[in-house]
Amino acid sequence: MTAAHRNALRHGFILVALTALYSASGILGLKLAFVHRSATLIWPSAGIALAAFVILGNRVWPCIFIGAFFVNSTTSG
Repeated sequence: MTAAHRNALRHGFILVALTALYSASGILGLKLAFVHRSATLIWPSAGIALAAFVILGNRVWPCIFIGAFFVNSTTSG
């Protein structure tokens, strides 16, 4: 396996892990909602998204989009 393949594989793993982490933290944040099922004061996904944009750059926006879409599609209300 060449260095380019390893780098692409590592980059893909980071993006998949970011999507999973964003989705899991979004679902966890919605578990803390008291008044309405889709509104909460604590949203840890925002911090994860901000850190990802600062550290990894603009190339992570599709992961954040997919994670947010998944969280919102699993929310009833």
